[in-house]
Amino acid sequence: MVTTPKKKTFLKHFMVLLFAVLFFLQCAPATWGKAGVKTGGRLDVGFTQEESLESLTCGESWQYLEMGCVFWPLVYDQLWIMGPAPEYEAKPMLAKSWETEDHQTWTFHLQEDARFHDGEPVTAEDVKFSLVNLRKADPAWAYEDTNTKSITVIDEHTIQLTLKAKHGGKYPPAYWMPVIPKHVWGPHQENMLSYDNAQAIGSGKFKLKEFKPGQYLWLQKNKEYWGQNAYVDDVVFRCYGSQDAVNMALKKGEIDMVGYLGIPAISAEDFKGVKDIKFISAPGISMDWLTFNLHQDNAIQDLKVRKAIMHGIDKERLKNMVFFGYARKADSFIYPELSSHNPNLPQYNYDPEKAVNLLESAGYKDTDGNDLRNDPKSGEDLVFDFLVPSAWPDEIKCARLMKEQLREIGIKLNLKITDLSTYYGFYYEPTSDDFDISIATEEPGPHADWVWQFCRCDPDLEMGWNGAYYCNPKFDTYLDKMAEATDMDKRKEYLSEMQKLVAEDLPYGFLIRPDLICPVRTDKFEGYVKTMGGVSTWINPWSYFKVHLK
Repeated sequence: MVTTPKKKTFLKHFMVLLFAVLFFLQCAPATWGKAGVKTGGRLDVGFTQEESLESLTCGESWQYLEMGCVFWPLVYDQLWIMGPAPEYEAKPMLAKSWETEDHQTWTFHLQEDARFHDGEPVTAEDVKFSLVNLRKADPAWAYEDTNTKSITVIDEHTIQLTLKAKHGGKYPPAYWMPVIPKHVWGPHQENMLSYDNAQAIGSGKFKLKEFKPGQYLWLQKNKEYWGQNAYVDDVVFRCYGSQDAVNMALKKGEIDMVGYLGIPAISAEDFKGVKDIKFISAPGISMDWLTFNLHQDNAIQDLKVRKAIMHGIDKERLKNMVFFGYARKADSFIYPELSSHNPNLPQYNYDPEKAVNLLESAGYKDTDGNDLRNDPKSGEDLVFDFLVPSAWPDEIKCARLMKEQLREIGIKLNLKITDLSTYYGFYYEPTSDDFDISIATEEPGPHADWVWQFCRCDPDLEMGWNGAYYCNPKFDTYLDKMAEATDMDKRKEYLSEMQKLVAEDLPYGFLIRPDLICPVRTDKFEGYVKTMGGVSTWINPWSYFKVHLK
């Protein structure tokens, strides 16, 4: 065969491209770690672009985007971390131990040999800087268990927090807070959200290698990590245009697992019989509910209307038609399997006749013959703006079904389907009155004290969590007592009362808790860790720490 200059040029470019691809795909030679675990390799993980990071700034995206709340616990250490199922115990991380005498002043003792990725030591000053400035940077970090009266640096590796209120329960305070380096962030502390954080210097088991927004985020094992390290050498978060594209990538072996909450129930059949795919099923961590905007001066203020809406929704139909049976009904922010769940809550089962009777008794009748009930005060049809994010396909399906169901009792829903950023902007600003009802979803997890801030009276929206604009002083009293309770029986009693009040006042109407279906590839890796919510969630970085080559 004669090789022309043109062919030589082609071959040259082809070989350069081939070597570049091979470099990107290469895995370091495997080695054997502790207990005979085979280390090395690269774990590829799929995310949709809509749930992927656009930058590495430390704002809401670290909390609310799927990639964000998986990314930072791998790159940044916390004082302590929640262990895997089934115990969900508090495990030391940067803090090797802690103690308190009164549950208000807490002393944390830090690991002496912890280092940031740039080699600088992690000190108590870094912890103080993180506690103070993350809260200032974004309300998303303003948790009750970091709300301090004072923070005292006792020495380089000892820090003391005095909280504004006692912190009870079985977990220490300052959960779910990355420790960031003061020497990196200090110059930007007046406006931390403006800092691009392009190098993402943390102290975690992984460090940033490369980030291409909308394409991939590549993490490498931090070989100088101070503690027990991860087993894989690299983790790559790959971005795809849709959930279908993520599913196809998993089938083809481009990725080894899905980045968050597994796959939609509708996709489960597509994976059955696929070679090297294993199904890991888990109870759900997320739950869907309706948020009623009680700031609106309309019929949504009427408790009977809200009760009628809940009785007009067929949850069993949502479960079967949207989630193909892979779901269960929800009635509280606390999961039924947890001991603090109140089993005697008012239930809003599907009962359209009861819904109609509630509306009729409150004077909501069809006075103009258009099959919609009218508000007895204003005379207007019962029409509510229903806010739904475009990024949540299952919730969109639920919303459309609920629209059909509520039309049968004389209530119309106008669906407002927005992008995720707009959704959050509307949801957490109920006083702007951009919605009457919203579908919402959250993942309280086993340590769910924080989620009750959705119900705390916050008329000035200082925390910005209470999307319902709900205010009940009695609830707030129970919440304060629960947060401070060190007697676990008393704590359970307060939680029961809180759940009852929310169920009776109905600022939030609970709907569905989807089950999790997590297909993972088994041709290269094993050791995936299952917790509530599957193999990868905000409470579960353990798969990334424990997965290893076969």
